[in-house]
Amino acid sequence: MANFKIALQIWLSKKILYRSVKTALVVGTILAFINHGDLIISGALTAECWIKMGLTCLVPYSVASWTATRAQMENIEPA
Repeated sequence: MANFKIALQIWLSKKILYRSVKTALVVGTILAFINHGDLIISGALTAECWIKMGLTCLVPYSVASWTATRAQMENIEPA
């Protein structure tokens, strides 16, 4: 349980949050154009597309946060 609390503190730290949001914006934008580029360009985005694009940004955010958290956890865990 102590490891979970430490991991959560790391995950929610400003440093991790800032980096993960930047990653999510860049990678999420690229993925949005790959998946919905035709609708974006034509201006025909629906509410469903907006929701999907928002959820698409959660994937790179989660991966970046998880990776950074695990890396920091490995640095503090005894060998």
